[in-house]
Amino acid sequence: MNSAAIRSSEASASFSADGVTYQKAGPADDREIRELLRSNDMDSWVRMSIEREPSFFHGENLAGQSSTVIARKSQSPQQVVGMYSLAMQQAHVNGVPVETAYLGALRVNPEFRHRLRILKNGFASARALYGVDEMTVFTSVASENVAARRLLEANLRGMPCYTPAGEVESMGFSTRQGKSAGLLQPATAADVPALVEFFNSAAGSYQFSPVLSKEWLTGLPRSGGLRLSDFWLLKDGARLRGCIAIWDQRAFKQIVARGYRFPLNILLGGYNFYARLTGRISLPRPGDELQQVFLSFLALDNEARDNVDEIVREALLISGQKGARVGTLGLSAENPLALRLQNRLHASVYRSCIETIHWPDRPAPVLDGRPPQPEIALL
Repeated sequence: MNSAAIRSSEASASFSADGVTYQKAGPADDREIRELLRSNDMDSWVRMSIEREPSFFHGENLAGQSSTVIARKSQSPQQVVGMYSLAMQQAHVNGVPVETAYLGALRVNPEFRHRLRILKNGFASARALYGVDEMTVFTSVASENVAARRLLEANLRGMPCYTPAGEVESMGFSTRQGKSAGLLQPATAADVPALVEFFNSAAGSYQFSPVLSKEWLTGLPRSGGLRLSDFWLLKDGARLRGCIAIWDQRAFKQIVARGYRFPLNILLGGYNFYARLTGRISLPRPGDELQQVFLSFLALDNEARDNVDEIVREALLISGQKGARVGTLGLSAENPLALRLQNRLHASVYRSCIETIHWPDRPAPVLDGRPPQPEIALL
């Protein structure tokens, strides 16, 4: 996975408009960024905050180069308005590895929401600070967030164009469903060339799927929560037939429950008792972290697809041995393995719409119809 350089037009470090300064964040901004993440949760049937403790920057540059912008009022007191991140990575577009930019971690403090000018200027800052015009830019929006999608897809003046490319299903599985089938073995340095070739060949069938490289696999930092031995392989003698990685990011990235809608808020204990009996996910109490790991980089040949539920069960067993209660796997909604797993395992499913972003004065990315399947551990 080659590290893609973030472009910076005229080496700019900040961009100002309408009384707000958008500035590239550094360690001095760490406390305010972590507070933004804690206090701006995602509202659904469960309110969850995605947090980065003990330091936001411990989770940066996982598979390429990433950068974060923090927005503040320009005049004193310099209130924090919001933030966003850009993660540059090599990904497949129309089957070819290209440089892409993922726009994520968009947070706006409540008192500044519904101010379209701030949103428009935030997008303008991405162009000014990073020169993203020449890259394929994509993002994800919760499929059920109809209001946000309606605004972003409206092609309003001064806004970039959002174009839906398809849906990704993030499936959470309780590790209580884990079971060994004796199919998987940990990868070694000798497996790297075959692993890179096998995964990239399969991943090219999907838009925005990551590109593995020998350099990335052999240089994984221990602090990133992923080692080569966390890749588990399905082999038939010397022939590689499948792979899956167990990526534990809990040391620097946490999903914390903040509250539940009625009636689950008063029935949580009863639901969790039912979940334990049936092998479903037990939900954390408000304020507690969901103990999850990512089931990442799944690729199987045609024959191995018949064993996908056994492979995932074995990965869940290994995940449980790491202390995780949930293994989360993201697949395209058009990937037949997603439906198969939902039919055979108890899954909690969260759907996201993958959208491309381009500006009206630039050509729109041309996609050839392959469904999107980015690696959700990198989003």
